[in-house]
This record gives sequence, C-alpha cells and structure tokens, in this order.
Amino acid sequence: MHLVTFDTHYYTTHQGRKKLKHVQEEVQRLIGIRHENVANLYAVKLTLPQSSGPPQLAVLMEQRPHFTLDDLLEDCETLREERASVRILIQVTFHSV
Repeated sequence: MHLVTFDTHYYTTHQGRKKLKHVQEEVQRLIGIRHENVANLYAVKLTLPQSSGPPQLAVLMEQRPHFTLDDLLEDCETLREERASVRILIQVTFHSV
C-alpha cells in the first residue's frame, strides 16, 4: 500500500479538497485496467480530516519486484557487451581459419 500525505496548505482549502477528490476518482478509474506490464490497482481511499492533520490518499496495489530504470539500463548495457564480445570472438575465430 502506498500512502501519500498532502502537507501543503492548499489541500486544506475548498479548491484543494476538490482537486484531491478528482484525483481519487481518476485513480478509481485505473482500477479496472489490466495489462501484464502495468501493476494492478485494487483500491483507493482519500482521507480528509475535519479538524487537524493533512489529507492522505491511500492506494492499494500489486507488489512488483523492486528494480529501477537504472537497473534495467545497466542490464541492457551488460547484454550489449556480452553480444559484442561473442561477435568479436566469432569474427576472430572464422577469420583465423
């Protein structure tokens, strides 16, 4: 579950609360989307405190393996190096014969 806290004063105003309700509605629409490359969303709940405390948006979603774009790019670079090494080895082997 991801919990987002809106600490700025704007989100305690009428317009800010209205905006947060719109965000909740938009996330709610995403719950029905299913695709193998997109993490599934299961629930969303907006909490708007009446007295003190900042508004919070809770999103329950599928847990995916933790890796970053940097991890992926690093793996791609390694694959390129491995492929290049194999190609050079093949060229050296066949040109030597």
